[in-house]
Amino acid sequence: MAKIFKAISSGLSVTFLYVLVVFITPIILLLLESNVSSNPTIFGLSLYNIEVEDTTFTTEATFFGICISFLLGLIIHFAIQYLFGSRKSAIE
Repeated sequence: MAKIFKAISSGLSVTFLYVLVVFITPIILLLLESNVSSNPTIFGLSLYNIEVEDTTFTTEATFFGICISFLLGLIIHFAIQYLFGSRKSAIE
């Protein structure tokens, strides 16, 4: 049960990092005086929406982006567990 909670915690950590980056990036672009409109999609679904104009910005972390980042966190967690598990068995 503890392994499941650690995996979920890793997924939530990557999700938090995703949301933080999506909401901090427009502020940095606004300070750099860049005009940007970004809306990347995968499978026809948007990952995030960022629009920076002269003195205003809008940003949105989409549900699909949050799900992808959570799954990425789980994959990273299990990949690290697999690699460390392989090392322990190779040493013994």
